[in-house]
Amino acid sequence: MRAVRAVVAFAALALLVGCGSASPPAEAPKLLTRAEADARTVVPFTRGVRLDKAGRIVDVTFEAPKPEPPASPTLIIGLRSEGEEPAEARAVTDRIQRDGLRARVQLERLDTSSPEPIPLWRVSDDGRSQVKLSTDIVGERLWGSDVAVNTLAEAGLFSQRLSYSELQWASVGLGERSRYRLRIDLLENRPDLEGIQMDLLVGYQQLGK
Repeated sequence: MRAVRAVVAFAALALLVGCGSASPPAEAPKLLTRAEADARTVVPFTRGVRLDKAGRIVDVTFEAPKPEPPASPTLIIGLRSEGEEPAEARAVTDRIQRDGLRARVQLERLDTSSPEPIPLWRVSDDGRSQVKLSTDIVGERLWGSDVAVNTLAEAGLFSQRLSYSELQWASVGLGERSRYRLRIDLLENRPDLEGIQMDLLVGYQQLGK
């Protein structure tokens, strides 16, 4: 279902880009290379990560611009897999969703007099609401997520030729432009995930989710 929504949303974006007979159609956003994507420090962004070894996998400082519709102010911190077919993209996320992936996730706001820890939220156990985390440890259970696909496409982080599957570790409501630091540490070795290519995905949730 998420893959279907992504295709529909991207088609709508393409239609908007191509509208207007008075001016030539704008070029489609360039798909970033792995090196270019790993160098991006503005939401949305991705980072290639290994999930088989305990320890720090992410330490990044980034800018979070004010979200614009159809993106909501909810910032998703999670994982994304890709594949040529939906089943290929879901194979790894289904495994992680089944077994969990425990991690310590810490988010700090930096454009204050001193770094300010930001409380995070997660999806409730029944999947119907968000609950505030009492600890920075997440991942006993992960849920699917829907980062606004138009923002990913405009950033060069979405290809129509690929299928994607997303999981959410944590989320937080952000309403204004600011600068942040994100650190993520895996808390356990997962040899079953050795050799698996996954991306950290940080982006604004699609409105209405």
